Amino acid sequence: MTGAVAPDNAATAAQERGWRWFVVALVLMVTVTAAPTWPPTFALVAGLVRLLLPVEQFALLVLVSIATCAVVGWWSGGRLLFALAWVALAATVVWFVPLPIQGYGAFVRGWALSLGAAFGLVCLATGSRPFLGRALAAVALAGAVSVAGFATRSPVDAGSFDEAARMLGDEYQHRLGESLTGWQNRTNSGAWQTFARQMPEAAARADRMATVLAALGEARDRSPRGPLVLLAPALLALESLLALGLGWASYHRLSRVRIGPPLAQLRDLRFNDQLIWGLVVGVTLVLLPTLSEWRIPGANFVCFFGTLYALRGAGVLTWWIPDRIAVVALLALLILIPLLGPVLVVAVVSATTFGLGLGDTWRDFRVGTRRPSSLP
Repeated sequence: MTGAVAPDNAATAAQERGWRWFVVALVLMVTVTAAPTWPPTFALVAGLVRLLLPVEQFALLVLVSIATCAVVGWWSGGRLLFALAWVALAATVVWFVPLPIQGYGAFVRGWALSLGAAFGLVCLATGSRPFLGRALAAVALAGAVSVAGFATRSPVDAGSFDEAARMLGDEYQHRLGESLTGWQNRTNSGAWQTFARQMPEAAARADRMATVLAALGEARDRSPRGPLVLLAPALLALESLLALGLGWASYHRLSRVRIGPPLAQLRDLRFNDQLIWGLVVGVTLVLLPTLSEWRIPGANFVCFFGTLYALRGAGVLTWWIPDRIAVVALLALLILIPLLGPVLVVAVVSATTFGLGLGDTWRDFRVGTRRPSSLP
C-alpha cells in the first residue's frame, strides 16, 4: 500500500491543489487553540476539546512543523531567508508562549522542538517518500526521545512516567475546573433557568454531558488519573500527526520548493498493512489477564492505531458516497446529535468507519472501482 499522498506525478506540481479544505483546517486550528477563551455557552464543548488535546497550544505545533519544512526546503535548494524567517518566528513563539518554564510549559516546548527536529531528520533521510510514513517515523522518534528523557529524570523509587503523568494530570484538572466553572456560571444565569423550564429534556442532556466530561478528566478510585490522562500518549501522537500534516500543507502553499508529494484527499488514505500488528499488540495487551500491568500501554496502542483505521474507513466511505449525498449525510448526522446524543452518534460512526478501515486491509474496497462524483 502507499501512503496518504497523491500520485507520484503530482510531486512536480508547483503548489498543493485546492484551498477549500485547507482554509477550513486553518480555521479549526485557530478555533481549537482558542478553546480556553470560548464563551460559557460552549464551555462543555471547549472542555472536551481541551481534554482531547494534550498540547493545548495546537497552533504552536503547526508553526514548528512549518519551520521544519522550511529548513528541509532550504536544504533541498530553497531560499535561506525564507527558512530563517520561519525558524525565527517559531523560536520566538516557543520561547514567549505564556506558559511556565517548568512543568507543563517545559513539556510543551520540549515536545514541539523534539517533534520538529525528528520530522526534519526523517525528511532529510527519506528523500521523496510519502508524508504519512515520514510523520509516523517522526512521532515515534520524538516519543522515544521523550521516554528516555522522562526515564532519566524520574526518581529511582518511582515509575518512568509517574512524574509526567502527575504533571499532565494536574494540567487536566486545571482545564476541567475552568470548563466546569464556566458551565456552572452559565447554568446559574437567568436565561438558562428560563431555557431549562421550557426545554427540560435538553437541559437534562446538557447536565449529563457535564457529568461525562467530569468523568473523562477526573481521577478514579482504582486509578490516580483520569481516563483521558491515561490515553494522553496516543492522543498526543494523533495530535502531532495532524499538526505535521497541516504544517506540510501550509509550507507547500508558501513555497515552490517541494520536499515530497502533496497530501491527497481523505478518500485516498492508505497506509502500510503491517500497521495492523500495532492494533493486534494493543488488543492482546488489553485482553490478556497475565499482562495486566501493560494494559494502559495496550489501550494507547488500540486508541492510536484504531483511530488510523477509522480514518481509513472514513476514506472508504467518502470514496463510495457521491459528493452531494455526503453533504446530506453530514447534515443528517448533525441533526441526530441533539436527538440521540453525541455519545451514541460518535460510537456508531466510529464503529462503522473502524470496521471498514480494518476490512480494507484484507480487501481493498477501492481497487477496480470508480468513485462516483455526483448523483446518477
